[in-house]
Order: sequence, then structure tokens, then C-alpha cells
Amino acid sequence: MIEIFFLPSNLIPTILFLVIVLYWITVLLGALDFDVFDFDLDIDTDVDTDMEMDSSNVFGLNKILTFFNLGKIPFMVFLTFLTIPWWFGTILVNNILGIESFLLGLLILIALLIPCLFVAKILTTPFVKIFAALDKGNEQRDILGVVGTVRYTASNEKTGQGEFQLDDAFLTLNIRTKKGMVNRGDSVMIISDKNKDEYYLVELQIII
Repeated sequence: MIEIFFLPSNLIPTILFLVIVLYWITVLLGALDFDVFDFDLDIDTDVDTDMEMDSSNVFGLNKILTFFNLGKIPFMVFLTFLTIPWWFGTILVNNILGIESFLLGLLILIALLIPCLFVAKILTTPFVKIFAALDKGNEQRDILGVVGTVRYTASNEKTGQGEFQLDDAFLTLNIRTKKGMVNRGDSVMIISDKNKDEYYLVELQIII
């Protein structure tokens, strides 16, 4: 049975599955932090036009990512629930069709990506509320004076986003400035949570 997993047609999904297993083992052993690979998936570039656009919004990419719960839960949690059905489905289809060729197996792997994304969405949906509750609990703590990094451009009139670390938690919050504009990558500090249901007020931090 094990040799089936390492047939040329099943090699890529099996390697991906083993990487996921290795990741969770190292997390359980404490060798890695849970969010070590939880990186920003949004590709954000400001374009100077009559209406400022983010490249991540082109063709509704942000909406697609959000639909599949990316950004609502840690990336590695989503990848885990995507990889397991993807790996199992690829091996099952290749076994039923008798496919052993690497190239044909790759085509099957690509073809199964879309249905497995929907499976991952279904499997991760219960976790969305769990992580949302954890974030809400963290947001209720005093975060005035906490410094973070801008993810989306913000101004006194435009709501953007910033990522802030509060103890061991990383929070993605809607932000606005008191005056002026802050851009992606800028360091900002939270100075007011008066309108925290809509956004947090921040100011630019100059790093010398």
C-alpha cells in the first residue's frame, strides 16, 4: 500500500501531505510556533489613478480568498484541510484509473484542486467562528499604544488594515489615521479605540 503513495503520479501530493504532517509534529513538540508560516496572502500594491486600487482586489481576488476562508483562519490550518482531501482524492483517482505517469498524475492533481478547495471551505467553516472569537477576545484587551505594521493603505478618510502583535496573538485590525496617510509596510501605533467597531485610530511611527 505504501508503494502506491510514492508512485510518480502520486509523488507531489504525498510530499505535500508529509510536509503538513511534519509541520504539525514540530508544532506539537514545540519546535515551531503555530503561526510561523502564517504569512500575508494579500498582494497589495497601490496604483496612482483617479481611484486608488489594490492589485489584490483585481478580478475579485480578495473576495475569492475570503470565500474560501483564507484570512479568516491561520494559513496552515487551511492548507491542512486542503491537502488531506487533495492527497487522498489524487491517490484514489490515480489508483482507480491505473495512472502511474508523473505528467498524467500532475494533470489529475490540478483538476482536483478546485473541488478540494470547496471541501476545504466546508471543513474549515466551523473554525472561522472559533478564531473570530479568539480575535474578538484579544481586541477587548487594552491595545492602546501597541505598534504594528500597515497591510493596506489608510488615511483619515479611507479605512485600511494593520497587523498588530498583542502578547502571543497577531491581530488584523481596520485602521484610520488622525491626519495624513500611511502606506503598506509603515510602522504605526494605535492611539484610539473610540470607534473600534469600525476602525482603530493610528499614527505613523518614525523609526530612526
